[in-house]
Amino acid sequence: MLLRLNPYRIAINPSILATTAEDFLTKADTPENLAAHLGWDPNSEILVKGFAPFKDSKRLLSFMKENAALRNLKAARQARGFNDFVSPRKGLKGWVQKTFSDAKEVKLKTSFDAFEWLNLSPRYLLLVSLHDALISYISTSEPRPVDLKESTAYCNPIQAALYKKDAELLTKVHVALSCPLNKVSPDTLIDCFSGYVLHYDRKKSTSYYLS
Repeated sequence: MLLRLNPYRIAINPSILATTAEDFLTKADTPENLAAHLGWDPNSEILVKGFAPFKDSKRLLSFMKENAALRNLKAARQARGFNDFVSPRKGLKGWVQKTFSDAKEVKLKTSFDAFEWLNLSPRYLLLVSLHDALISYISTSEPRPVDLKESTAYCNPIQAALYKKDAELLTKVHVALSCPLNKVSPDTLIDCFSGYVLHYDRKKSTSYYLS
């Protein structure tokens, strides 16, 4: 039998969301203190390794630039009549496309590549885990199952930032990945590191998550 995740909506208390996130991060002066506060295994690999700053985190901005260049090349290729990489490249135009533009396009990184890279970072995985853990502290009702379409209205904020070339948000993510854990901004933790919890909607006092 295939396992699958189901979407839920749950009411939250948005007035304590930021202070709860701040409390998590204040306790993050050592792995042991954070583990004790959250009831986690202090020897968890993600917890122990995630305390170390992610030194290569600035590469996220390079992914954004490559993703934008990739979309531009794809749009130009399709405008020339080459909708895929399978259709024959005929004539001078086809030779130029295959020799120059195609070669560039296939080498550029996609948002999928960016997430493969991020998921190798214990700091990123730890921040996602902290983001998800918030829901246990701020929920105010029993969860209710919802239609999948309702939950998928909330896409991953990092993915959206890569697509929109939102350097400001990606810079916040880079800072959170590279600074001491107890210096991470609570708002950045809440807004940028979605995992099983897709989104904390402060205005509607609602959160969506997968379980």
